Amino acid sequence: MKKATIVLDIPAPEPPFEGFSQETFKFLHGLKKNNTKAWFEAHRSDYEQYLREPSIRLVSTMGQEFAHAKLPLISDRKRSLFRINRDIRFSKDKSPYKTHIGIVFPVAGLKEDEWSGMYLGFEPSGKGDIKAHIGGGCYMPSSAYLKRIRKLVNTNHKELEKLNSQKNFKRDYPRGVVDSGDSLKRMPKGYEEDHPAAKWLKMKSFTFDSALTKKDLLSPSLPDIIVKKIKAARQVLEFFAKA
Repeated sequence: MKKATIVLDIPAPEPPFEGFSQETFKFLHGLKKNNTKAWFEAHRSDYEQYLREPSIRLVSTMGQEFAHAKLPLISDRKRSLFRINRDIRFSKDKSPYKTHIGIVFPVAGLKEDEWSGMYLGFEPSGKGDIKAHIGGGCYMPSSAYLKRIRKLVNTNHKELEKLNSQKNFKRDYPRGVVDSGDSLKRMPKGYEEDHPAAKWLKMKSFTFDSALTKKDLLSPSLPDIIVKKIKAARQVLEFFAKA
């Protein structure tokens, strides 16, 4: 009696990332000028070929790069890629599509309301130009997570100051860790106004940012650039993840 043969349906690996293209940028500029469902549907194949596919390849490549470099970040379609459709239910701007493209790499092991990680973003800017950056940290953490971050900073602010001033970190992120929103005017409840970490304790977000170029996005070496930037920020990321 022959044994049954089990065939595993293993998906083929994504092709390697070869860079975004001028067609990617052409599509985004076109969408910015014609942000309508009719225009998008007429150019859906451009979206799939020049934006969606290279984004999927980048995410797949970054997953391999993170594993190789032993970086504690997630890179997969479900967690890293956003839908291009905007949520317009509560917005005055009824443009149906995003023209700012974001790809995120969350720190592994954190809950959704404890988001901390890295972010790659790019968007059309000016006549045919592209504005791009990579950043990270904790953007608008939940109230519970923010309380834990402040508790951590309260007793470890000297460590945070040291990490924020490290040579490699400041080289890639010259502004260091900043509040991407509006910091509190007064100290949060439970902390003295003259606390030595007042600057940090008043923050509601803890982010850092580094500019990228169009050339970076076009390059097959973009994953290497991203890994280098993340390595420079790794200790800062891990500090906030401890909360």
